[in-house]
Amino acid sequence: MANLSLETERRLSDFIFSICEGEKEVEQARINLSENRDFDPYSAFREIDRLGLGSISYLNIRDFLDKNRVSCTNQEIISMIKQYDSDSDTKLVLSEFHQLVLPSTSIVLRDLALQRGPYPRVTLDVEFLLARLLEKELSLQRRLELSRRDLALRPDFSVVSGFSQIDYPSTSFLTRDKLNDFLRRNGKIAFIEDLDALLRRVDVDGDERLSFSEFSDFLRTSEPVFSSPRKSPERSSPQRSSSPLRRTGSPNRTSSSFVANESSIRSSYIRSSPLTVSEESEVASVFLQQINLERDLNSAKKDVALCSDFNLLDVFQMFDINDAGYVGEFDLEDTLIFLGIRPSREEVNLLYKHYSVLNNRRLTYSEFSKLFTPKELEYSRILSNRTAYNVSRVERRRVFCSDTTYKLTRVLRLHLDSENVAESLRHRLARRPSFSMHEAFQAIDQDRNGYITFGEFQSLLDQHGIFATAKDVESLMDRYDKDKDGRVSYSEFLDEVTPKSPSKY
Repeated sequence: MANLSLETERRLSDFIFSICEGEKEVEQARINLSENRDFDPYSAFREIDRLGLGSISYLNIRDFLDKNRVSCTNQEIISMIKQYDSDSDTKLVLSEFHQLVLPSTSIVLRDLALQRGPYPRVTLDVEFLLARLLEKELSLQRRLELSRRDLALRPDFSVVSGFSQIDYPSTSFLTRDKLNDFLRRNGKIAFIEDLDALLRRVDVDGDERLSFSEFSDFLRTSEPVFSSPRKSPERSSPQRSSSPLRRTGSPNRTSSSFVANESSIRSSYIRSSPLTVSEESEVASVFLQQINLERDLNSAKKDVALCSDFNLLDVFQMFDINDAGYVGEFDLEDTLIFLGIRPSREEVNLLYKHYSVLNNRRLTYSEFSKLFTPKELEYSRILSNRTAYNVSRVERRRVFCSDTTYKLTRVLRLHLDSENVAESLRHRLARRPSFSMHEAFQAIDQDRNGYITFGEFQSLLDQHGIFATAKDVESLMDRYDKDKDGRVSYSEFLDEVTPKSPSKY
């Protein structure tokens, strides 16, 4: 077997399991959309294809998402198109759009949706559900790309070693049994529907197993926004009829038409930065990934906050099982294991360093509540108005229904993943030769007053062609502005970008 470290093997299993979970969430969004009687796929296609060209381009999707206030990056839309674009023309025709929006697990519901319409217009309910489906798909693309980059930074990881680690005994194919054994070895329980979801997303030829080329293609990271596009040989995917699980799509085709546009944006301003072009792009890339992490985390917090039985006191007592008035590291680990999450010691340490104000390896109720409270005030009000069930100590870990427990477990898993990736980004900056944190601070502090403001974060992102909403920039400020005075000092900036774990990421 290949020589991967235990930590790298665990991260590879996290990546594979996140495919299973993400595809299931996207499939549920497809089902929700198709169950609406006013939905027919052709009318939805026309709603996005406003010019009636018979295909949906990157700009069409961008316009639809902006209209429905869905935040995402250009690269995420490109990745989504590539996932379903079977002929590599960087557009989605109607048959490819069907693979994006229609369910795979219910042929009856799929056929029912195809028999409807066409209707003269798309209702607001259908438009909302379609926007939520695209948001779920983009969120999955974002998480997978971050995990790919995290794996690529591991010194002992390669695609060959990763494939060999799962392909045991070696047959040059990853079957359901091998994938299931690999996940179980790393503490993850995969059911039939999980493996179905994995194959729907990755199995291009529909043969119910993964070849090395399919595995390699799906693990390959996307092109950096400002790099020269890599030429990729065209390949066509088999149609969906080849497998009841397979979604038509090719996950790894490269588009150069949008990269040039981003490059022109970048060259349109006069540089006065102490950093090189490459170094400043790296800093902007780090900010973008931190924004993406916070988007996914906040979305998961909102999902669990809307569960009617969820409240902050009961979830706190779920972890503070001994009524100590705080959650210690061992309490956290013990409950996480009960929920099916086996965190490493480094992940727990990073989580406490982020949320424990006194850095005393304890989380008070107010500190712990931040793990589950969305940024939007309306959600905070909903949670503050809920009363606890105050169940007995024996029943604390089973106080919520299964759906709520699944959603709060997902929030915790995203917290650990977020801290992992954030630390990986810190190490990535620290490893750059001759990179200076002070010069990075000066590059953002454009007026040289010793502080980074909201506007200066926004300006740097704009200069690099990164679309970020006001909430996105606020999430950056929240991460860096430790004393919450509305600006980021050099010491606060240094504290966030300096690696916190001695382990090599």
